[in-house]
This record gives sequence, structure tokens and C-alpha cells, in this order.
Amino acid sequence: MLHCKDSLKLSAQIIGVELGAPRAHVQYGYYRLMVHYHPDRNPNDARAERLAALINEAKDFLLGRETTPTLLRDRELVAELMGQPVSDQGVLSYEDWLKERFFNMEQCSIWPA
Repeated sequence: MLHCKDSLKLSAQIIGVELGAPRAHVQYGYYRLMVHYHPDRNPNDARAERLAALINEAKDFLLGRETTPTLLRDRELVAELMGQPVSDQGVLSYEDWLKERFFNMEQCSIWPA
């Protein structure tokens, strides 16, 4: 059984950030993974759905939204995700991701439209 500290450490490893990373880094790590594993990008793939659910749970646990993780206890699922390298193909850089997410070029505003 995982303790809270172990779950936090594992969640950070899954998302690809340091423990205690800023919220934006956690969200960017989540984005990088979901580019590859989101069920909409992998239709009819139950494996992708489970991996996406694990990624969601890890992100929510790191951000304090989840208090009792269940998928983090599934050692096989965690090992499967951790054993797959994530390429940067099709992934925005951190700076471009921030611009896309927080800057509306048409209105010259930092607030999303």
C-alpha cells in the first residue's frame, strides 16, 4: 500500500516533474502526456483510456484535488506508462504552450477568449 508521500513522489515521476513543482509545470507535464495518451487521439483503445485515467489521477493528486488515489496502486499500469518514452513530436514547447494557453493574440490580452 502506498503512503501519501510515496504517492506524491510516484505522481511527480509519472507527470515528469520534480516533487513540489509549480502548478504550471504540473499542468504542462500533464499536457505532454495527454498529447500521446488522450482517448480522443486513441479511439477504441482501452489501454489508452486506462493510461489517461492514471495520468489524470497523478495530476489531480499533485494538485491536491485527489486524496485517495486508486490507479497509482496498480503497479502493472504504472510500470507500463513509465516504461514508454514520451516523444516531443507534436508537443508544444513550454513557452509556446504558455502563449497558447494564456495569451489571446487577437485581443492582445493575457486572458483566454
